[in-house]
Amino acid sequence: MIIHPCQSLCGLNGLHLRILDCGHARSAREWVGNVVSPSYSRLYYICGGDPYFTTAEGRTVEMKAGCCYFLPAGFSFDHACRTQMEQLYFHIQLIDDTGLDLFRGCSEMMVDTPGTERIQRMIELAASKQPDDALRLRQELYGTILSMLERHEVHLNRTDYARCILDAVAYIRKNLSVQLTVKQLAEHAHVSESTLEKAFRAELGMTVGRYVDEEIFLAAERQLKQTKLSIAQISERFGFCDQFYFSRRFRARYGLSPQQYRKRYPF
Repeated sequence: MIIHPCQSLCGLNGLHLRILDCGHARSAREWVGNVVSPSYSRLYYICGGDPYFTTAEGRTVEMKAGCCYFLPAGFSFDHACRTQMEQLYFHIQLIDDTGLDLFRGCSEMMVDTPGTERIQRMIELAASKQPDDALRLRQELYGTILSMLERHEVHLNRTDYARCILDAVAYIRKNLSVQLTVKQLAEHAHVSESTLEKAFRAELGMTVGRYVDEEIFLAAERQLKQTKLSIAQISERFGFCDQFYFSRRFRARYGLSPQQYRKRYPF
């Protein structure tokens, strides 16, 4: 069962909790994969089974029933289960008024223990079509995040990004396309190309090109999951020369073709 979320939950002080995807999943040994430096954070509420993940450093974490695991943006890991698993999951970003994700400041995973009864209640709320149940689910989600931050003594802080980064990010979001160049972005931000690249590497930990790619493929994911647009239309929307090149890039990133990926999230 896949539940398509609304796109953002507005908070105070310009904060928006973006729920990019969520769902209730039951899987056997096919729940296996590799996540490399993702552009969003994951929340896994474990209902049962024997799932686990292994960090890039080789540490294996057994995911226990009744627990919730927060894996922040940029956190690379392998995941699998030995026999089967059941979970409620959320893919999220905490966006501030600069358009950047505050969760990128979290470097480590966090764990909370809501318990299996509470998780089952959340699954029921997720399956409901009543607006008040949607509000209750969102309240539970906020509660989990706050509990984790307090338990792990993590304080989210806004970063004073360089003006050229803010200008470039705003332009990227309005003109999202693989045709964007560092030269275009630097001209818009009124700095040299080298200055912009250095700022992105120093403050965001990535190149300009990688940031553009992350935004494009995150948006493409959402189009595949939440619309009936054809692969060709999605490819054209983001400036790819043809749908075959888009499909090759998508498969290289996710290990699945766009068609295979869409089948996992029927509209």
